[in-house]
Amino acid sequence: MIRICLVGGLGRMGKEIAAAVAAEEDLEIVSAWETADVIADVLGKTGDYAAVSGYDKNPVAISSEGEKAIGPADIVVDFSLAAAFDQVVHVCEELGKPLVSGTTAVEGKESKLAGLAGKVPVVNAPNMSVGVNAVFAISEVLAGTIGDTSDIEIVEIHHRTKRDVPSGTALEIARIIGDGTGKSVRVGRTGDNTGRGDEIVIHSLRTGDVPGKHTIVFSSAGETLEIVHTAHSRACFAAGVVRAVRFVAESRPGLYNMIDVLGLKP
Repeated sequence: MIRICLVGGLGRMGKEIAAAVAAEEDLEIVSAWETADVIADVLGKTGDYAAVSGYDKNPVAISSEGEKAIGPADIVVDFSLAAAFDQVVHVCEELGKPLVSGTTAVEGKESKLAGLAGKVPVVNAPNMSVGVNAVFAISEVLAGTIGDTSDIEIVEIHHRTKRDVPSGTALEIARIIGDGTGKSVRVGRTGDNTGRGDEIVIHSLRTGDVPGKHTIVFSSAGETLEIVHTAHSRACFAAGVVRAVRFVAESRPGLYNMIDVLGLKP
């Protein structure tokens, strides 16, 4: 049995991951790390993680103390806010715990994970969806075939409460295409477009309860190619987390991404 500590276990994504883990015979959530305010606000009404999350497979210890929450676990899964990221990495490094991180909007994230990845396996991905990571792989291929001759734009739509703009997924798509074409990345466009450069432009919408939609447009003389990925629910992200946890459990120390987890590298 692989024992998981879920950081942000009382959030929307945390509950989705809990539901996915509940269906797996070889995985269990043994603890959740949350802030004292969230614990008081959410658990204070019921005092029961199962009642809040629907996860009743086994008892789950909830703590606002990192060492106490992470200690009993084999692997840490972190979908908390960027503000908590440094502390999560510090405690994982201190206790030697492997990490699956889906937290976005962290400056210099890979460099901050380097020390931990030298000791234990770490999966770092802005998006755990299997479909989105297939889009990453396809984007790399297209960058090398039609990227140089295309105008490239990315449109991402998410629910109105998503904090980071642009999404980590859009930034990763842009980075992949930019690496393959040498094009720069620009966020948004305003004013006069006559001075348009050879760039990849990201546009962001925050509206309603959309879990996530990304459209990548490659347009050149006479034709346009669009790649669209739509998340119908957060279940697709949670399914990827399950695969990442199993990958980490069997891997040597190092920094990995979902392309590694899914075996999509050429």
